[in-house]
Amino acid sequence: MIAFVAVIKSFAVEPDSSVLITSAVTEIKFEWNGKTSQVKVRQKEVLNYLAEGYNANIQVAEFYDNDTEIDQVSCTVNGYKPLGFSPQYSHHSIDGIFYSDARVCHFPIVLKEKGNKATSTIVKTTEDPRYFCNLYFTEPYRIQSREIRVSVPRWMKLDIKELNFGPNIFKTVRYDKRDDADVFTYQVSNLAPQKAEPESPGPTYLYPHLLFLPKSASYNGTSITYFNTLADQYAWYKAVAVNGENREAVKAKALELTQGLSDDLQKIKKIFYWVQDNVRYIAFEDGIAGFRPDKADEVLRKKYGDCKGMANLTKNLLVALGFDARLCWIGTNHIAYDYSTPSLAVDNHMICAVNYKGKQYFLDATETYLPFNEYAERIQGRQVLIEDGEKYILSKIPATSVSQNLDYEKRLLNLQAAALQGTAQHSYKGEEKEYMLSRINALKKSDYENSLMKYLSSGEENTVKNVTTSDLNNYDEELSIRYNVVQKSGISSFDKEYYVEMDLRKEFGNFQIDEASRRHDYWLPYKFNIERETELKIPSDYTVGSLPQDLSIRNANYEFKISYRQEGDKVFYKKTLRFQNPRIQRAQFAQWNADIKKLNTAYNETVILKPKS
Repeated sequence: MIAFVAVIKSFAVEPDSSVLITSAVTEIKFEWNGKTSQVKVRQKEVLNYLAEGYNANIQVAEFYDNDTEIDQVSCTVNGYKPLGFSPQYSHHSIDGIFYSDARVCHFPIVLKEKGNKATSTIVKTTEDPRYFCNLYFTEPYRIQSREIRVSVPRWMKLDIKELNFGPNIFKTVRYDKRDDADVFTYQVSNLAPQKAEPESPGPTYLYPHLLFLPKSASYNGTSITYFNTLADQYAWYKAVAVNGENREAVKAKALELTQGLSDDLQKIKKIFYWVQDNVRYIAFEDGIAGFRPDKADEVLRKKYGDCKGMANLTKNLLVALGFDARLCWIGTNHIAYDYSTPSLAVDNHMICAVNYKGKQYFLDATETYLPFNEYAERIQGRQVLIEDGEKYILSKIPATSVSQNLDYEKRLLNLQAAALQGTAQHSYKGEEKEYMLSRINALKKSDYENSLMKYLSSGEENTVKNVTTSDLNNYDEELSIRYNVVQKSGISSFDKEYYVEMDLRKEFGNFQIDEASRRHDYWLPYKFNIERETELKIPSDYTVGSLPQDLSIRNANYEFKISYRQEGDKVFYKKTLRFQNPRIQRAQFAQWNADIKKLNTAYNETVILKPKS
């Protein structure tokens, strides 16, 4: 993905909770670089650590890239330089693949005794203020007191946006006559550490930070415009994206892929699905990457790329066939900002748009297995910046309703020999289908068959046979799975009565959120739309003793419904779990837990079958 410059400091391991930052001082200065005739940003950060336990382990990490230089790194422990102190400089990578130009300077500090102290000092320079986007107040450790000083010379126009501030942050502004600069000083005390929690909003929603918006600079007759308006940002993006493609190689591939196709819409889909299936996505969202997309022919040759490269390849393949395809910049829902704030921190993703017969379709090739004209939760409703020659188009990705993501299952069962036997069918659409296909295709064939059987059987006591699926390579159709099943779990007998559980999956049944320890909202990955139906044929010598009570929970965010009914010699069970809003706010945790408790209670109810007298 595109550079996400809002990097929260963390490095591989969970921070040691026995470490306290007693004081932190950060100095930011915007200065004129006479060699480059540009504005540069110098940042000095001094952190003082205290061990509140024994063998405290501190991991210090500072990210940088091609536009940032680490000028100084030093460390003392109890006033002395540690023996063998040697900061490491390396690419920021996963599984040995370099995802961007992001690098990290890192080193450990070990405080063996309780009460030991350490100080780390890091000075770095950012050569272009456009890349210096934001500064967070928090660290991986608790902070006793912090001071941030920002010096902005009056020959520069710069806005500072203050986000997620609480009442414990105090700001003062003074004029520095010597530097002819305004100095903004922020002081804060008793800051909780950053906390990594699954399915949390991105850090821009959570932590107090400053967003720097460089507008322009005018120094000794030299004037520079940065991002005074969104038009300036778009012009910069457009200039960076010019790449010198080998158009002949791209066109040859486009013609090869669409050979024999006469329908234009089928050609567009063919290109889109081919990029999804054949170009490996290797980007890492939180890295500081360059903003220039890789050449389309290079992505074609290498068969891998980040979102920029994949979007550029998709666009150029379509353009080669005569379609109106364009690059798009977008910030996923990981980011709290939008394009009303011109900044490189606004977006972290790139996709392609194609205009066809007066309608605009967005193509995100990184979302493998998601069909044409369906959109992932992470980009739904988000602003998107679309190239339009010298101008730009600001639009929005369509927000899809919960009905897009269907996970449907129906079982037709008979009670035979103390087991439930019959058939089952599943249907998956949208992001549910994408999730299932991702799991299937991530496994080897033997592992896939075993894993699928295990999932479908819903328990070791159950057996599944005669499994058939729809075409796994046809993304335009729903994914369907059919099979025969013998269920031995979920049914028990006592004194000739049968107790039957009509639902073995019990989704979200134990999904309690720890209200005491959870600090952040909980964001489900997408809008779940789960439907379950079971039809149970009653043996001729049995009758229904009792049916469980129905359940109905409904609010603006989600709906849980369970119903039972008897018609003739059959019992019908139906369950619906729909999430119109996948974001569960902390203020809603108590209500959520109460509703989940009711859902779990309903799951534990059984249909009672009694022998006829």
